[in-house]
Amino acid sequence: MNVVPTRGDMLFVLGAADPEMHAIERLLAERGVPCVPAMVDGKRVYPANAYKAEAPSAALAVRQRGGKVFLVECVGDAPAGATRIDHHYPGDPGYGRPPAEYWQASSIGQTVTVLVNGVVGEISVTSEMRMVAAADHCLGAAYRGECPGVDPDRLLAWHVASRAAFERRSEEKVMRDVESARAVLRQAPRVALANDIYAADMRATPVRELLMAAAREGSCCLSSVVARDGRTKIGCLVGSPAQVSAFMQTWAPAQQLVDIYGDPVRGFAGGYVA
Repeated sequence: MNVVPTRGDMLFVLGAADPEMHAIERLLAERGVPCVPAMVDGKRVYPANAYKAEAPSAALAVRQRGGKVFLVECVGDAPAGATRIDHHYPGDPGYGRPPAEYWQASSIGQTVTVLVNGVVGEISVTSEMRMVAAADHCLGAAYRGECPGVDPDRLLAWHVASRAAFERRSEEKVMRDVESARAVLRQAPRVALANDIYAADMRATPVRELLMAAAREGSCCLSSVVARDGRTKIGCLVGSPAQVSAFMQTWAPAQQLVDIYGDPVRGFAGGYVA
């Protein structure tokens, strides 16, 4: 990521790489707005350590001379005067905002607002940008057709193409994996998250493209993966507000999970095996 001159003294610090973060990076580069990655131990952050990163020296220098610093899904200890662009935790500008407000809640939507109000003027929001925002903010709701301007069938085609490019596989293979995972989901045992609230239990059945399959199937499920820090993470994927709340407040504590996180409105939660 190259830091280049811009019309205003501002710097974006970018968190873990994912489709939305790549779209934000492209947007900034196209408009000559400087950005740097958040780093831990000399490497770009990933989701589990993004908020353990310290503000980079470039960001501190911008703040010292009165410029604006924007932290996009990273850096737990923000320097004074820095602005968060995020939707993961209570207090973030996009946290808890419903599917109908997915664009304003998403990190790419917040970035566009900053740029329009700051240095670059009008930005045309494309259908792909809206799909990126909806898929990141509230994937299950997007596939249910609850995000204005996002068609579920077009979303699936874009999602498959994005996954194929990221995984360097053909779109046909990705789509076969989605359909296979949907079939497994339909047969999966159910686990009670609370009284009369259930989810499909996929913890012992690892399959490719589970998140996309669950969203397309409209089936909340539990997953189990080994995170990059070596811990086992239990996820609650594409749930309703009731399902996610039950996971966070009842099921996960009963399983003695730690570092529980999530957003019932966005439809996701998770925690780690102690």
